[in-house]
Amino acid sequence: MKKDRIICGLDVGTTKICMMIARTHLDGGLELISTGYADSEGLHKGVVIDLDAAAASIRKAADEAELKSEVSVDWVIAGATGDHFQSFNSRGAIDIGGNRHEVTEEARTQVIAAAQSVPISPDREVVHVLPQEFFLDDRGGIKNPVGLFGSRLDVNIHVVTCQIALNQNLINAVNRAQMRVKKVVAQPLASAEAVLTRDEKELGTAIIDIGGGTTDIAVFLGDAVHFTKVLPVGGAHFTRDLAIGLQTTLEDSERIKKDVGTVLTERVATEDSVLVPGMGTRAARSVSRRVICGILRDRAVEILELVSDQLRKGLVSQNLIAGVVITGGGSMLDGMVELSEEILGMPVRQGLPLGIRGLPAELSHPVYSTAVGLALFGAEEAVVRKKKWGRAGGTPWLLNRILSLAGN
Repeated sequence: MKKDRIICGLDVGTTKICMMIARTHLDGGLELISTGYADSEGLHKGVVIDLDAAAASIRKAADEAELKSEVSVDWVIAGATGDHFQSFNSRGAIDIGGNRHEVTEEARTQVIAAAQSVPISPDREVVHVLPQEFFLDDRGGIKNPVGLFGSRLDVNIHVVTCQIALNQNLINAVNRAQMRVKKVVAQPLASAEAVLTRDEKELGTAIIDIGGGTTDIAVFLGDAVHFTKVLPVGGAHFTRDLAIGLQTTLEDSERIKKDVGTVLTERVATEDSVLVPGMGTRAARSVSRRVICGILRDRAVEILELVSDQLRKGLVSQNLIAGVVITGGGSMLDGMVELSEEILGMPVRQGLPLGIRGLPAELSHPVYSTAVGLALFGAEEAVVRKKKWGRAGGTPWLLNRILSLAGN
């Protein structure tokens, strides 16, 4: 197995670590080789708070994936999240020089740099620079201006930044797990690559990734990213709410959530009850299932209302013709699709990861959306190294741009 054909995506989440090893094919396809999974330690709301514990969890997932595949992983594409990720839209413009006024690769690079020249805090760094639309002499709708003629070139971009120290802590945790980070990718962009269709990105879609400690939002319009946001609340909050409300352990709360939980309380019979174990020496007791599900619904409504508020602030809600796609482990709670449609007021579907050959049914699950997306990013990056940026018949335009500019 050639090393340069091996791609590894590493999803470092608040509640789980997932390693996905895949192999690229000459036709551009990606085939799953193996996966590794470990419960996450040392992270809180997407941020590393204990370096040794986080590294040990990462190493455990890597060991499992390497053992299954007999492949030693050196480099990974790492997914990152946390509310320290912030973003903004910007615009830049340049005059096209020369007698011919032809847009060159250099001009394209210059106009993006001009759009990016917005001062940011010295404790922050740019993770992604994502072009949205180019304009030539005020004519928009241009995805790749190279080779076209005009006097003035403008571009709208979306810039994603993060806190340098917190990003470095993630990289250090991976390094301590005896691997190196080739690229850090914002998790909602990775999840989107795995679960969204090209039509959804073009028409207007929001992806809502409800992870363990965070809820990540990315909005696509015209096949480009126009809005991203990370909320510091996720699926683990459902479990914690139950533990507090039922006065039982987190482990038992998680089991109850999965076994009998739903956010559609109107479907729960009033006579249904659940035996809830006590903590310590306290005896188990019977609790109305409707009470349990009411706790879950309250938290779900809060998260979805926060999402709705962010979409309104981003001025993108009215443009989501293709609706919303929810993914991540928290999206699997019974009734989340229906409740999301009610709160957000638009069509919602469940997002399952696609795009990798040999993905078994048990891995075609929202929990693995980010890991699959990271592997797809790595595969596209390998293609980018062999093909000129923006070349006709090359890689998908949006992903090509992200990969080409993410390290800038």
